[in-house]
Amino acid sequence: MTHLPPRHAARPGIDELELWPDLMWHLAALLKAGVSPAFALAKATEEVAGRQRHLEQQPQGLLARWDREATGLLVAVGDLHHLLSSCLLAAERGAPVSQACLHSVQTLARPTSLERALSLAACWQVSERTGAPLAEVLERFARYLENDIDLLQMREAAMGGPKATGRILSWLPLLGLGLGLVMGADPLGVLFGSVLGALICCVGLALALVGSRWTARLILRAEKGEL
Repeated sequence: MTHLPPRHAARPGIDELELWPDLMWHLAALLKAGVSPAFALAKATEEVAGRQRHLEQQPQGLLARWDREATGLLVAVGDLHHLLSSCLLAAERGAPVSQACLHSVQTLARPTSLERALSLAACWQVSERTGAPLAEVLERFARYLENDIDLLQMREAAMGGPKATGRILSWLPLLGLGLGLVMGADPLGVLFGSVLGALICCVGLALALVGSRWTARLILRAEKGEL
């Protein structure tokens, strides 16, 4: 199996996030059809293994260098395959699947995989301890994950305007200098031809940097729902 370096800094793409609700619906459908948890896990493991082989056949150098979301998706599919394999082994032995989920968490590379695996372990633990139908628990978890994805997409769409405005404002000082040169003025001579001009240039650069960082922080807080 080909391993690509995990991109912890890369945000998960929609394809990566949708791996988990798709898996929950698949497992729930199989369980509702009357198969055993071990059989459902075996089928899900086969499907994930097939998707992993398909992704590994893509040009890895190109994916790793230019498409961080595709690289993250490949690592996430590998996480999912490892998790399902561990759960399948526990189910075949008659051991608690929730414990297998928890033990597999330490080897997962993607932060999203870690969060979802802990939630899956909790779902399985609820079913094991209370006798609640596992299929219904997984369906509720799948609906929660889908709602979370929908909210993420809505938030990203809402933040598209502020992000574009921030980028435009960050380029305004350079555009002003360019416009001055086109009009025949000498803004560079004014800025670098005297001590006062240099001081104004330094203050302007400092204010532009502070404004850019402040705007980025506001956007980040808004994306996290902290405003």
